[in-house]
Amino acid sequence: MNRINSEEGLSEVIGFIMILALIMIFLSIWVIYVVPADGRQQEIEHMGYVQDWFTQYKITADSLWINYNPATGEGPKGVTLSNSLVLGSQGGATYSQGLFLFFMRPFGSSGTISLENGSEWFEISNSSGILMNEEIGSVQYKGMNNYWIPQTYYYELGGVFLKQSDGTVNRVAPTFSFSPNGQTATLVLVNLDMGGSGTTSISGEGQVRIDTLLNDSTEENIFEPVLGDPYTINLTLRDESSAKAWRSIIRELGGNANLTGGNRTTVTNLDEIHYWYANYTVSLQSVAATFT
Repeated sequence: MNRINSEEGLSEVIGFIMILALIMIFLSIWVIYVVPADGRQQEIEHMGYVQDWFTQYKITADSLWINYNPATGEGPKGVTLSNSLVLGSQGGATYSQGLFLFFMRPFGSSGTISLENGSEWFEISNSSGILMNEEIGSVQYKGMNNYWIPQTYYYELGGVFLKQSDGTVNRVAPTFSFSPNGQTATLVLVNLDMGGSGTTSISGEGQVRIDTLLNDSTEENIFEPVLGDPYTINLTLRDESSAKAWRSIIRELGGNANLTGGNRTTVTNLDEIHYWYANYTVSLQSVAATFT
């Protein structure tokens, strides 16, 4: 009888161990396959949201200078427009959950929104020397994705760009155009002053507010033709992939652009340049985030 009872007890233990083993196998498959797939999908959707946000940001910024009349002073000068951006794929949400549920769902990604300045330049020159040299500012979002490829979106000179491991591409064209022969350039120089709150970057998963104020917008300025002395535009950019992106978009718009250095795009043979200034102050505001 003692032997029979011992065998029955052993069978129950083995059965319980087998059930635990099956549960662990199921959990392992879930964590290895399902959780990364869900996390990747969340991050893909979030980066699509970020792209739409930058597109809307360009439209908002353009609407300020388009509706301002520098001759009369009428329009939205001095008006601050606010745009909100969620930094993480799960919107900074927090959950009260045990250890089991914690591993059953993907980790939310985070991101950094920053105001970049001081490393990129816009220059116009001819044989007499440099006629204009302006700093290029940008609003940049860098996603720290856990399951999807790292991506960085940024807005500069009125265009929206995407940077990732295989290079940089233009998502929304800057406010540049060229005549059919490529010898007359028309463009808007978007100057971003990183003033306002004094905060240059915010990291985290939650919501951030970006305030944009139009300081002023100028009337049309012209570099008029000078016989036998064409103008050159030099764009000194953050890296070679950015320079290639600018070369591609300028060529698509009809300009004669080439790379003339590791991070420089040059537009040559310009007889005439028409340009406007749009000067903004951009600031960042947030509550629950990491400031730098």
